Amino acid sequence: MRKRRTSCLFFFAIFTALIALTPSVATAAEVTIESKQRAVDTITEWIVQQEQLDASRIEVLASDRRFRVPECEGGYGVDYVTQPSITNAQRANATVRVSCDATQWSAVLRVNISAQPQMLVFANDLAAGEIVDARDVALGNSTDSPSQARLNEVVGRSLTRSVKRGERVQQESLTQMVDVYVTTSPVRRGEPLQQSSYRIASVDFTQASVQQRLTPDQIGASVARRDLREGTTLTLSDLQFASNALVATAVLEQGSMFDVSNFEVQAIFERLPQDAVLDPRQLMRATTKRRLTPGDVIRYSDVRMQPHVGAGESVLLTVNRGSIVLTVEMEARGDGYLGDKIELSNPESGEIVMATVTGVGEARRD
Repeated sequence: MRKRRTSCLFFFAIFTALIALTPSVATAAEVTIESKQRAVDTITEWIVQQEQLDASRIEVLASDRRFRVPECEGGYGVDYVTQPSITNAQRANATVRVSCDATQWSAVLRVNISAQPQMLVFANDLAAGEIVDARDVALGNSTDSPSQARLNEVVGRSLTRSVKRGERVQQESLTQMVDVYVTTSPVRRGEPLQQSSYRIASVDFTQASVQQRLTPDQIGASVARRDLREGTTLTLSDLQFASNALVATAVLEQGSMFDVSNFEVQAIFERLPQDAVLDPRQLMRATTKRRLTPGDVIRYSDVRMQPHVGAGESVLLTVNRGSIVLTVEMEARGDGYLGDKIELSNPESGEIVMATVTGVGEARRD
């Protein structure tokens, strides 16, 4: 008995150690878009110094959402994996390693260097005072997308005058100051950001990251993603925007059929389950696998699809014979969903035929 107890304690100790070594979900959630941008900016500035290039010629390929960069105390380090062969006549590329000594994290990224500085033009007609968005600018001398470095120079700034589509982007057309939003009181996770809970501060655009260049519409359409302290300069990663999902509006016992009276589309400010049902059509002919209460987000794991044709049910069979269309009532010998081929039997003659399910209680044979 004592030996068995010692063995259990041993395995419990191993289990506890493994948990301690496993990165938590919370740690992954703390990885912000802002840290990725800082790493990209560090790489860009490093290459500018190494190659004596204009930052507008440098594009760090780090837009993949799956690529995450952790916060790094003390800043990121950069070195070449493959060096670029740079000329003004053709495009060059390189690969760099960005690393963080504090966390022993590193990643290898590709960098594109354009043959000439990227000339930005406005992609839309814009009025004076409008905030410039990434969709409002394009490259005037290439079909490529502007590099992140060039976008950082204009996105979030407002226009001092009206501009036309195709007009070259000039610094004189853009304000030198941008508005950032600073909390004036603590905001709890999930709470909307009321006007009384933040103030607007104008800062030089070089001192505000792209993630901090928010708009009043973004503030008004969001809630806090995490607990925010007083004095926090808001970034896009601090905000949670609504997503539409299907939500139960009544108590649905296990086996209940979904219909328009017991669920609706609602705006949800929380992170949706990966299997959340988003299309009401997916609940046609569906029943619940478990008990649902009002406010529950409906998930595919909660849903059991009912066949369009059930074994033993009456089926209206349509038979096409050239220009002649016949309909006859048959009985299904098995379950079938839309598009399935199933066996049907004639209750009177006993004849069995194969037909394609075309709808609820309907089938066709050509």
